[in-house]
Amino acid sequence: MAEREEALDLLCQRVLSTREQIGDAWAHNADSETGKWNTVPTGDWVDGHWIDMLRMTGELLELPELIEEAFQRTEAIRHKLELDDMFRGHRFAYSAARLHAATGDEHMRTLALAAAWAMRSTANKGNGAMPVGSQCQVLGAVEFTDEVVKGALSRNTICIDNVHPALILDWWAWKETGDKTFLVGAERMHKVIEKHFIREDGSTIENIMFNWETGELIAEVPTLLGYADDSCWTRGQSWAIAGSLWAYEHTRNTHYLRVAGKLFDYWWDKVGADIPPWDFNDPSLDAPLDTSSSAIVCSALARLAVLDPLPEEAKPFTDRLEPMLENLCKHLTPVDSQDERPVGMLLDGCMNGRKQVAHRNELIWGDFYLMEALYCLEKKGLAS
Repeated sequence: MAEREEALDLLCQRVLSTREQIGDAWAHNADSETGKWNTVPTGDWVDGHWIDMLRMTGELLELPELIEEAFQRTEAIRHKLELDDMFRGHRFAYSAARLHAATGDEHMRTLALAAAWAMRSTANKGNGAMPVGSQCQVLGAVEFTDEVVKGALSRNTICIDNVHPALILDWWAWKETGDKTFLVGAERMHKVIEKHFIREDGSTIENIMFNWETGELIAEVPTLLGYADDSCWTRGQSWAIAGSLWAYEHTRNTHYLRVAGKLFDYWWDKVGADIPPWDFNDPSLDAPLDTSSSAIVCSALARLAVLDPLPEEAKPFTDRLEPMLENLCKHLTPVDSQDERPVGMLLDGCMNGRKQVAHRNELIWGDFYLMEALYCLEKKGLAS
């Protein structure tokens, strides 16, 4: 098992080997046996993740050409600014906002703020929740043909994910400008999540439709990525935990910590520090694991862990970080002395267990969130 510093270096080496393989394309998921990447031509929903991996690696290894490529790729996705897509939050927070914070480039600041305002304009008029959007860029890896999925791509649909991808720019923009529009918007989204998406036992519902004009509840959407309609899709749970921890980090309102605690306790009762299955309710003994879910939670915990001073109420969360990181690093290549695969692959990620698409693969966002967690601990904070 790689130690923390070694793991971060392995991930940097994986960025270099990935860059050499994919050229101008965008990595999405890789075959776990060969390390060969399946790419998406437009970047799908993970373009910002790859951009920030380039930036972090360029900084850590003192390779300015990688940072320059991060700028170039950010310009290449500028046209996505006006897409009606929840993932603009991740896309421009991990690209433009991070590049501004790291380099001071004002053009990147302006781009990130433009994206934040564009996102905010799509909020549900009635209840303030952030929707999936009609042009959601998550189609590159899976050909969704189900009618229910087609109907879910709209401003009427709110998903558990949205408490993280769709709010990350709100928290950045509020900190950057002091404009409470972003704070109030994020708070309204959290209220909808708490009221409608969190079950009594701390598990979460994946998708619910609300009328975009009035906020009136329409219906739950049958699961798109989970095992069953009444199960708990693990990555959705991780987004909810991480999103709640982000809210606490930025406001220091312990209410968000209590919400995160309820969500995290459900997780911990199921698997503790171990890597969880792709859905907590999949009864199969051979259910695919999802390291990317653990990595998402670890990234949020790492942000808390570097707070100085560390608030006493946050310690029960940060105490769980080290054992989770230890288990994640066991899935990082090389896993033993005989492992000849590319180094720095985070194995056992699950893109879509329901459709068995990239369900036992390396995932670019799994690599990213583990790298972000380790980078945060190494640097005692993130650029933004």
